[in-house]
Amino acid sequence: MYRWSACPGSVRESANAESKSSSYAEEGTDAHALAAFCLNRGHNPGSYIGKTLKVDGRKVEVDRDMALAVQVFIDAVIETLDEEAGDKLHIEHRFDLSKVYPGCFGTADAVVWKPSKSTLHVFDYKHGAGIPVNVKGNPQLRYYGLGALVDLEYPADQIVLTIVQPRCDHADGPIRSETLDALDLLDFRTDLVDYAKATEDPNAPLVPGSHCRFCPAAKSCPKLRETTQALAKTEFRAALPYDPAQLKTALDSREIVKAWLKALDEFAYAEAEAGRLPPEVGYKLVEKRASRKWGNEGAAVDYLQLNYRDVVLREAFEPRALKSPAQLEKVDGIKKGDFDQFMVKESSGRVLVPVSDKRPEWKPTTAQDEFTAVETDDALDTPPFLKR
Repeated sequence: MYRWSACPGSVRESANAESKSSSYAEEGTDAHALAAFCLNRGHNPGSYIGKTLKVDGRKVEVDRDMALAVQVFIDAVIETLDEEAGDKLHIEHRFDLSKVYPGCFGTADAVVWKPSKSTLHVFDYKHGAGIPVNVKGNPQLRYYGLGALVDLEYPADQIVLTIVQPRCDHADGPIRSETLDALDLLDFRTDLVDYAKATEDPNAPLVPGSHCRFCPAAKSCPKLRETTQALAKTEFRAALPYDPAQLKTALDSREIVKAWLKALDEFAYAEAEAGRLPPEVGYKLVEKRASRKWGNEGAAVDYLQLNYRDVVLREAFEPRALKSPAQLEKVDGIKKGDFDQFMVKESSGRVLVPVSDKRPEWKPTTAQDEFTAVETDDALDTPPFLKR
């Protein structure tokens, strides 16, 4: 929906394209599977770190990064749910919108119905760390909301659409919501029909954008190739004057270039994996650098204690570390805000964003800023031996 609502011609271009899952897509699938597994059982994702789950026939080891990200999603859902008030939770709810337009269907990651407030909460989990997803006016999120509203048939007055994206920086934080009147969301049906009909036009336009990263036809799309080639001819250097409008166009098109490069990498990788990559291309597949890890940690500990008792306590184990502020506040008995006096907030760096972003602009300091002359009290600041 995210792709074909923006680029109706992508459906035509993708008709005969091979749809191959990428490592990023598989990672997202794995995280969604872990989230559904834990929500269904009331488990903490952290308890599965280092353990293996089976997802789509693949064995997947849950790492710390995945568990912490999924925990953010689960917390957002659980904090909304009040079972004592009669709230209902639907996990991985598959909906059918064929009554709105043939062939339209989807799956909502989590849906919470709050009868006491006549409110339907629809959650969409985004595990990706590459593209920050906005919630305001998002057609894909409204598509999920409409699907849940029509399919579940709850008498909702309002719908809260929420995106949870813990691994990607956004000014509004990892959990972002938009509240809509139920009638307004039902009116979205007209837009949905327009989006769907546009894809059936044999001359439907191709519109490059960040959605190209999820398009099976990206590697062969003529419009994407044309846009990327035009951008490649543009050069910016600190010592040269540049046209601000041209720089804006290039910055706005970064995701298009990333989409083309992603499609290129995946195509070349698939060709090499199938043994079809010609030698003259000059690339080959190799094994990644191997890193050592414990195959049987328990047995290693037993061996240490038996044969190296004198160094076990001093050298063999990592020291205990205090949990992060967010993790500590989830411990039963810990009051939220009780440890604020011991916390500091430090930015991990800077990121280039559109001026519409609500965060204040960072500005570099100059030597003049650092050494601005300040009028001082001569009696206090002038050393006695310098006074006349």
